[in-house]
Amino acid sequence: MFKNFKGQIIWSADGVFLEYILKMIDSGKFPKDVAIKLDRLFLTIYGLQSITEIQNRGVPVFADAKIVEIPSKSLELTKLHLQYQPWMLNAMADICNTGVTPSSDSNPENYNPDVLNDFAGLCKDAGTLSCAVTVLTSKTDELVRKEFGKSALDAVLFLSELAIDCGITDIVCSPIEAKSVRVLSSLTGINTPGVRLPESSADDQARIMTPAKALENGATRLVTGRDLSRDGMFAENYLKIMANIEGKVF
Repeated sequence: MFKNFKGQIIWSADGVFLEYILKMIDSGKFPKDVAIKLDRLFLTIYGLQSITEIQNRGVPVFADAKIVEIPSKSLELTKLHLQYQPWMLNAMADICNTGVTPSSDSNPENYNPDVLNDFAGLCKDAGTLSCAVTVLTSKTDELVRKEFGKSALDAVLFLSELAIDCGITDIVCSPIEAKSVRVLSSLTGINTPGVRLPESSADDQARIMTPAKALENGATRLVTGRDLSRDGMFAENYLKIMANIEGKVF
């Protein structure tokens, strides 16, 4: 449905009411080349039909389901989401960890790629971009080392290679790792949360960059929340983000 979408901005609509989103779109104040990310909590509260309600208004939806379950349940959850044809759907890249060993053991032998392969195939058949989440941008490098036994960069590269080999089209990583991921493959998209304007607080994010630096570092799309929706002034905030990207003083 949104194969020709070329926007660089994805609004993270965390903690927002569906009624508010629909009202903003219908008012004409929502930027036309911005997609919307709906997280698992939102989709649980408002139902998967909210994807259709928003996309019928011409706005692509990134279903941030972060699917992570045993293989049979993972694929059933994938099929359930794909019934609503989201523009993009994600799963955790380490969904194919067998669970026999701790997640900190990044030995490829302990990963069964079948579930990621099947996830990518189901998305492709449905016309939905398949996306794998590598390491959450809210995690510090220190925490990642404790979980994976390696740096955030090395963990992201390991999981990205795994996902790409399985036919995944998109990756989620922090902008700090985007440049290194970019050289791995011609992915459809590298989607980077942890994007903040220079004057903005990092909030709950640990590995961040400005919009301009994130794109320069290899990001395809920027996932941002408060910087776009602050005070409900989407159009004005969008211009600030674009001014940063274009190197203009706003």
